[in-house]
Amino acid sequence: MIAECVGLDIGQTAFKAVRFRRRLTGRESVEYFHLPVPYGRQEHTEPAHRAAMLRNFLWQHGLYGSGEIVTALSCQDVFVRTLSFPFRDASKLAQVVPFEMENLIPMPLEDVTVGSLLLPAREPQDGTAKGKGSDVLVTAAPKEKIAEHLRFMASADLNPSAITIDGMALFSVSQFLKEEGAPVPGDMAIIDVGASKTTLCLVHEGRPVLLRTVLWGGNHLTLALAVRYACSFAEAERRKRAMAVQEVDAWLEPVLKELRVSLHAYEGTVHQRLTHCWVSGGGSKLRELSGHMAHQLGLHPVGPRQGFGSSCPRAFSIAFGLAIHPNIVRPRWKSRLVGSGLALDFKAGSDAASATTDFSKQDRRLALWGGLILAVLALVDLSVRVVLKESTVKDLQRGLQAQYEQAFGPGAGPGEELDQARYRVSQLEKGLSIVDGTRYNVLAGLAELVKHVPPG
Repeated sequence: MIAECVGLDIGQTAFKAVRFRRRLTGRESVEYFHLPVPYGRQEHTEPAHRAAMLRNFLWQHGLYGSGEIVTALSCQDVFVRTLSFPFRDASKLAQVVPFEMENLIPMPLEDVTVGSLLLPAREPQDGTAKGKGSDVLVTAAPKEKIAEHLRFMASADLNPSAITIDGMALFSVSQFLKEEGAPVPGDMAIIDVGASKTTLCLVHEGRPVLLRTVLWGGNHLTLALAVRYACSFAEAERRKRAMAVQEVDAWLEPVLKELRVSLHAYEGTVHQRLTHCWVSGGGSKLRELSGHMAHQLGLHPVGPRQGFGSSCPRAFSIAFGLAIHPNIVRPRWKSRLVGSGLALDFKAGSDAASATTDFSKQDRRLALWGGLILAVLALVDLSVRVVLKESTVKDLQRGLQAQYEQAFGPGAGPGEELDQARYRVSQLEKGLSIVDGTRYNVLAGLAELVKHVPPG
């Protein structure tokens, strides 16, 4: 029974993969795979070409179907904040965190996937009881960035099981070493010098408190050397590998300045200084770079005594941290330490958001159909009412017409009662005027006539 996980670090100048295997007996094995990507060629920056290179790289080393795939977004593509709350109730935090994050990001809340990580409680220094408050590492990744990353993975026939941040992958390395029993410092700055960027992860009291990307990498130094010595990029890269750090310290000042700003800003907030420094990444191959950076930042470099020895390769630090993602590679039963489950997964949040969106779309469709049905029923009911009223009015009109014809004769229409009455009165007055008029009294003449008629 074997548990496998593949961490995939996709950089500008190299593809790096680490396959971590743990058998049921507890024995572990780690394999490292590397593919250089030519720098400076336009065709190698196109997503289709990079996807084809990645596909060939995975097929060549048999990484398809060899366990879960974990990838990462860059810190520069994600909003990261550490928020403090006066309570530790996980259900309350899940309700409050999105609204707190909405005021800190320049994007609508519906356009980002919010993830939160409840940090372990701080151990009291003076023996007092633990506080009831909590610190939460909150992240917000634009949904478009996640969708773009998933489209690129799909073009390489990959469906990652988890998507995290490269800075959290660096923290996972320190947690793994701590679980293995190494005396990893609790206050440490992890600096990963890549080809195009430098990733910073500040660890304070064993917790990740700051994740940042500095847009400076080894390629900037190589390009500066190529200009200085008027040579090609490849020749400048070879010169860089052979030079001591003191020969190029002037070109390192931009990244050191940014790192100092981040360190001083955080240390000024918590009023405590970090103690150690670990320099990793492909740029750490520069001779004496680790010691030089630690000295310039006022920190102590870590080494084999703290667990950062040959078993922890610096160039594959991010890929190794992805391969031991805590949600996939669980700590061994003999050493489950507090904080070992500190991990982010934008894939799970994106899937949950998609499911919620699907449900909301289905609800909207059902509501639309329900509204249409109600509208049709309302129209039918209105039509029936109008027809019934018209029928009732026609029946009443016919009844009135029959009554008027009976009273006033054929041809009389309803609504002409006054005219009909006046006409009838005038007719009666004409008849009476014949019988008893003012000019000639017919009755008086008949009475006089009767007197002269013989009896019998």
